[in-house]
Amino acid sequence: MRMRKKKNLASRMEACGALLVRDPAAEKGRWRARRPGAARLRLELGCGKGRFTAETAAAHRSDLYVAVERVPDAMVIAMERCRALGLDNVFFIDGDAAALDQYFAPGEVDLIYINFCDPWPSVKHSRRRLTHEGFLRGYRHVLREGGQIHFKTDNRALFEWSLFQFPKAGFALSEVTRNLHEHGVQGVMTDYEEKFHALGTPINRCVGTMGALPDVPLEDGLQTRLPGWEVRPVTGDDVEAVASLFQADPEYFAIEGPQPDADSVQKDMVNLPPRCAMEQKHYLALWRDGALQAVLDLVEGYPRERTLFVGLFFLAPGLRRQGMGREIVDAALQAAGDAGMDSVRLACLMGNPAGHGFWRAMGFGDLREGARLMGEESAPVWIMERLV
Repeated sequence: MRMRKKKNLASRMEACGALLVRDPAAEKGRWRARRPGAARLRLELGCGKGRFTAETAAAHRSDLYVAVERVPDAMVIAMERCRALGLDNVFFIDGDAAALDQYFAPGEVDLIYINFCDPWPSVKHSRRRLTHEGFLRGYRHVLREGGQIHFKTDNRALFEWSLFQFPKAGFALSEVTRNLHEHGVQGVMTDYEEKFHALGTPINRCVGTMGALPDVPLEDGLQTRLPGWEVRPVTGDDVEAVASLFQADPEYFAIEGPQPDADSVQKDMVNLPPRCAMEQKHYLALWRDGALQAVLDLVEGYPRERTLFVGLFFLAPGLRRQGMGREIVDAALQAAGDAGMDSVRLACLMGNPAGHGFWRAMGFGDLREGARLMGEESAPVWIMERLV
């Protein structure tokens, strides 16, 4: 439901200005200075009109409470509620849940509330759900070890789906209920929650406690995230097919160096960075509809223990600019996280500006310029990296 525009919004926001943090990034790592001695920092994502915000902050005055809301017309009501109660332990951010690591330092948050978030029912929009594994892994960047996420929703489909997301992001589930108020009202309600409870709609709730990330073998994670593909290591029987795939793009290898053939593919299959062992390497063929369409050369634990190095990503020319490259790289990034990696690094040839643009669009940043040895030649590259 679209929030109606509030009259005199600017003046009402200004009247509550003491509660609004206009530059949350400047508070990163220093939030408790706003409430010295605060026992815990509680963070609410999407506070709406703020009934839950105000009543919870009032019930826990020794804690610091921060609410994030993207809709000013809703947030102003929440701020007015808190001001009316004379609360001095609650502050508001006009921001996005995807940017939490810009606002909070690692381990700075003790507890996160997610109440009745947008269910984004379309499968193609599932990554926008605040309980998607990607968001949950993002919360790990600001939650302390053992910190918790308290999640409530009236949407049963979203709840059941979310129960599978929490463990994948390293959160142990507890207090799981599909009818929270079955025997009487439990805890503080939101306005939305009270309305639907009155209509007899069951409220679902669970608690996720942050623990260690589960490690999933890289190849298993990649296959799981690419259900339309067959992902398997390149074998001797695949060498000719790989060489033929590479030869379909002679312009790329004009930049890379000598044109590929079966011998060069066999060398690539065993080529390793310094101080690495073969068990760290994954030279993978990606098949679709019975045809070899992509090759990934990945090395775990290089150049750091928890970094995945991409030695090569090659996609059949006929499949480019269709979103498939992004699909594969997204899957590789998530599989890296599943396997316990915290970052992905690569070397992009400087003679390949299109490739550089692609990796930048995928969230990689330039660390420095470098050089990669190719036989007796040295090719300049951009060293690029991103966190997962």
